[in-house]
Formats: sequence, structure tokens, C-alpha cells
Amino acid sequence: MYTAPMLNAGSLIARSSLVVLLWAAHSSATFYTYDNADNANLRHSSRGVTDLGLVDGASACQRRCVNRLGADPTEGCTSFTWYHQTYNDSQIAGHCFGDITGTWAPFYSDFIDPLGPDPGCFWGNVTSGQNEPAAYRTKCADASDCSYNGVCTSAGICQCHPQWMGKYCGQLHLVATDKNAGLQSHNSAGRVSSWGGSVIRGDDGRHHMWAAEMTNNTGIQVWMSNSRIRHAVSHTGPYGPYLPQDIAFGLWGHEPTVARAPTDEYVLFWTAHFGGEVPCSRVPCGDGDNGNSIMDGHNCSNIHDCIYSPDLNSYMSYASNPAGPWSEPVLVPKGSFGHGDTNLAPIIRKDGSLLGLGRPGWVWRATNWRDLSTYTVTQLDNTVLGEDPFLYVDAYNSSILHALSHAGHYDASGGHVWSTDGGQAWQCHNDTRAYSSLIMYTDGSHQSLSRRERPHLVFDEQGAPVALTNGVTDSWPCTYRVCPRDYCHTALQKLNQKPVQH
Repeated sequence: MYTAPMLNAGSLIARSSLVVLLWAAHSSATFYTYDNADNANLRHSSRGVTDLGLVDGASACQRRCVNRLGADPTEGCTSFTWYHQTYNDSQIAGHCFGDITGTWAPFYSDFIDPLGPDPGCFWGNVTSGQNEPAAYRTKCADASDCSYNGVCTSAGICQCHPQWMGKYCGQLHLVATDKNAGLQSHNSAGRVSSWGGSVIRGDDGRHHMWAAEMTNNTGIQVWMSNSRIRHAVSHTGPYGPYLPQDIAFGLWGHEPTVARAPTDEYVLFWTAHFGGEVPCSRVPCGDGDNGNSIMDGHNCSNIHDCIYSPDLNSYMSYASNPAGPWSEPVLVPKGSFGHGDTNLAPIIRKDGSLLGLGRPGWVWRATNWRDLSTYTVTQLDNTVLGEDPFLYVDAYNSSILHALSHAGHYDASGGHVWSTDGGQAWQCHNDTRAYSSLIMYTDGSHQSLSRRERPHLVFDEQGAPVALTNGVTDSWPCTYRVCPRDYCHTALQKLNQKPVQH
């Protein structure tokens, strides 16, 4: 868990423009606070949410929540939500809500239907705080109550694995990380945008990442015109920084996931379009501005104004070396999935069989990952959230499968699901998110990301997760058409590795 500096009661550590870690002035309660995170959005249906009245700020809301509901992180004020005085709904503007349920499922503004003359009028007008989630104690009857991210002790309380915390052990236990972690590359023209990284530890002992990279120093809003697959390497361990190496596949490609075959090949799955024009703008957008796109509506289109929308298919290629050469790409069957990109994210078992999740709720199976004739595509329920699934095997029990996913839309949160029957059925706890917008750095700074998508975990040699990677945009809003700065990078944040004592 992130350890706050030793401060006097009521003090604040270094702040960014959007997020602050707050302490109750009269108690030992420690809150993580998130901007643009509405954790009381289910207030009309939750009996555990209380309207605590009007207050004049997030700090005042936190104090009132603790005073009224108590400081205990399990039975007291488990979270608060304050709607700023400028919030668009005048009936709750300025109001403070307290929650005693432990729910952490914040909703983020998406600008799909912005109101008022200022399209950014909703950004930052709600703040939520979470009371020390690592100290939350979930009552349990079996491991399913702990999301299979922990064990149910003889006392009937979940003991979360070190990398997990919160209600049902459903929230990743992210800790402060060096600001240079992940993939944040530059060239002679400035910053180079990237979007999500799949990481594998190679036979050379180094950690290799495959990420979507936007050409010409553009950003995420033109990914359908400018994306290609970048291979990057960390020479200093799993956290990076990851340094650009070679281009695995050029324009056009997106959404890479790499799996390791039992015969030692590195197997790349990604969305691609070969031959002729690139999607969306038909040609790659021209030079951006230090990682931000310059869209002119004719030669460079926003992803919502595309003039060319071909089928986006999944392809597979493999290599014996992370730097290639790669085999000739082959088209992965889509079954009755349809025309869009599948978000396919597979794992390959020791017997060579394949299991992959695509956009919820589609699942790919094959008895032989290399033989496309053995692939089947079926549709399950929609337990998995949103998009961008990432599938992995439990490090403590190989019969359990887990998946992370991006919650969907223009959001900064992700979900977690698990399966006990080999991926036939999936389960989840809907009132807990696996991650949300807060990212903390070892220099004491932190920020609330405006988008956090494409989750992938990085694992140690024993298969235990050590870090989370995401495609992210910084604090400045970047959603739908409102995205004046669309620079993005592949963020990496460490996971806690120390057992938590209650």
C-alpha cells in the first residue's frame, strides 16, 4: 500500500492540479481522492449512501463523512463523494454523500452529450475519496467472496493476496512508481504516443513490450489512421523504462497482445488492416504537435469522423525471438462476431490449446494455437465489462482464470472477473472496480488520469503479477470530441508485493 509521509494531522502531501491525498483532521483515517470520479452515482438504489448535506469542499465532505459515519474503513465512512457547487445538477450541487458499503465503482464523465456552452463544464466537478481500501475486511464463506484474489480464513474474513485489496479483494493494490516507468518515448520531433503494452519476460532475461504506437507524433484521437505495433525493451527489470527497439508490424495495426507458446514461440495477436489505404483518414495523419494530433477534417480525421471504415480483423504471427523475424500474418477466425475489432486477448496452455477473450462476451478456443482449423468462436454472457479484456491464469491455483477489462466508453476504470470452469462461465462483484484514475509516483506527486484503458499485467517468474500497464491520457480531458490534447502513453504502475496485516 502507498505509505503516506509522516505528517501532522490535517496536513497534505504534494498535490497535482486534480488529486490530493487527504487526512481527516481528527482521526487516523487516510483517504485516496480522485477527481471526476462519481462514486455515489448509484445513490438512488443504494441503502448505504447518505446525503450529508451541503459543504464547501472535498476536505469538508471527508470530515463530515467521518464525523457522521465513523472513521473505520470497513464499517464507517468507506467513501465520500462531493458534487462541486458548479455541478450541472443543481439539486445535488454542493452536496456531500457518504457510503458505508465499501463500494468502489466510480463513474467518469464521458462528454457523450455535453450540456451548456462550455463542453468541459462537467470535468472535475465531482470528487470522491476512498478510505484506506487495504484495511477493508470482507466477510466470506469461501474464496469466491474474495474474488479468488485471496483466501477465506477460518475467521470468515478475506485475506487478500498482496497485489489486491478492498471489498471482495477486488481492487488492485497499486503503489507509487517512478514517473519514467512504462513506455514514454521521444524522437527528434518530440513525444511519441503509445496505447497499452503487453509485456513478456524473454529468454534473454529482459522484459519485452509490444504496444500500439501512433506515427508522426500524433495522439490517440487518430489511432485508426496512425497506429502501428512497436516492440520495446526494458534493460532494468519489469518496471522499465521501456525503450523503443523495432517495429513488429507497421501501418496499420493496433491492440497487440503477446502470448508464449509451449514450444517457445512469441505469438502476437493484433488488429490489422493490410494493403492500400489505412482506416479512417485513408492516409496517415501528418505531423502532430509533441504527441498531440492536428486534425484538419480532410486529410486527418478524428476517429468519430472517419471517411473510410474497413473491417478490422484479428491476425496472428509468431517468432522465436522478440525482435523477429515474424511469420507471415494469418487471419484469425471471427465466427459470427461481426465487422468491428475483436480486442482478442488469448493465452496458450502447456498442451498448446488456446483460450481467448474478445469484446464481451465472445470467447475464442482452439485445440492447437497454430492450426486455424481448430478455432471456434462462441458468445457468452456479458459479465466481462466494456472492452479490452486481458486474460491470465491464477498464480496460486492454475484451475482459476482471471480477466481484467476496461469498463468502457471514455473512462478511467476497469473491471475484474474470474472463472472456475475453464472460461465457460464468468463471475464478478459489480460494486468493485479493479483500478481507477489515481496514479502515484515515488517523488510524492500524483494525478488523476482522464483515460485509463487497455489493461495488461506484468508477471514475475512464478506467475505472480507485479505491475499494471494501461494506455492513458493525462489529467487534461480527452474524451469523445472534447480532446484538445490527445497525447497518450503506456503507463506502468507497480503492485504491492508485501502481505498486508490487519
